Amino acid sequence: MKLNTVSRLLVAVMPLGLMACSDDATVDAAIHDTKYVAIDASGNELAAPNGQAPCVLDRYTGLMWATKSDDGGLHDLRHTYSWYAPNEANEPNGVDYRGLANGGVCQGSDCDTWAYVNKVNEAGHCGFNDWRVPLRDELASISDPRKTESPPTTNTAFFTRAQPIDYWSSNDYHFQFDAAWVWDFKYGHDRVEWKKTPRPVRLVRGEALQLARVKD
Repeated sequence: MKLNTVSRLLVAVMPLGLMACSDDATVDAAIHDTKYVAIDASGNELAAPNGQAPCVLDRYTGLMWATKSDDGGLHDLRHTYSWYAPNEANEPNGVDYRGLANGGVCQGSDCDTWAYVNKVNEAGHCGFNDWRVPLRDELASISDPRKTESPPTTNTAFFTRAQPIDYWSSNDYHFQFDAAWVWDFKYGHDRVEWKKTPRPVRLVRGEALQLARVKD
């Protein structure tokens, strides 16, 4: 089955047990065992998890995630990026919310989140051109709270090269202009990091149909 640009087509035909709407963060953690679908480079659904699949669809939220590679290419798991958003405010008093350009260590693009997103979209990863840095709540949606004793806290049958470390979100930290939120896949919670700090980023696409809110 070929996915079109609106991933919710798959969501519409998913088992009703996965579709129970909830606005709280108490969704049964066992959903992490059943909600994912591996997606190939052309946007087609795969029958099995397939550790080489470049993308993963979350049927519960409707979001599609990019996976990591181990080949030194654009999606290599070892690459790191500084947090950078050139459209953020740069105020006359010298307060600069934009973060740091090209402050990580990577191949295939400049090593900041903005440049990486642009390069992945230019390449049309899995057939799509609307990849972005995920929100903090979106990262939380793929973090399995049962796995804090055996991280990374995500389903490694699908996210095979996930690491028990921090991944960037797109959320600024409102109380500090040069900091932003990360999600820690070792302990399964969010925290704040300096935007200049090199960290990996896992891209996402789509609009979540349902998403639990991470409490501050």
